[in-house]
Amino acid sequence: MARYRIPRRRATSTGPWRRGFLQLALALTLSMGLAGVPLAVAPPVAEAYTSRLNLFLVREENESFETFLRRSEIIARAGVQRSFDSDVLMTDVVVTIIGESQGLSMPVLAVAVSRRDWQRQPDVLSWVQYYPAARALLLP
Repeated sequence: MARYRIPRRRATSTGPWRRGFLQLALALTLSMGLAGVPLAVAPPVAEAYTSRLNLFLVREENESFETFLRRSEIIARAGVQRSFDSDVLMTDVVVTIIGESQGLSMPVLAVAVSRRDWQRQPDVLSWVQYYPAARALLLP
């Protein structure tokens, strides 16, 4: 009887395991590449946020309430402008001025304004809300 010897195949770099590896790598690359497509097509949504700033202002001795109020408005305007200048993504700002006099603290005014409104009309008097009870509590 003649014996036939079956030749053994040697593993080469083009063997079936390499083709499977290449197919897997290609599939992963395509799936990961396609996952990034929505980001390329649609930009991420911009998030709007509000800055809330509480500023404390001490009433000077013998200062009238009207003078104190004008000083509060000037400081509130600076606070709004500084908040918008410090962060370009800031969409809304709320600045509250809290007055202090003779050991009492109380909100005097609040300015709540969006960036768009502030750019159209950068005037605190257009956006201010006064707290009427502050006059009674902060008078000498």
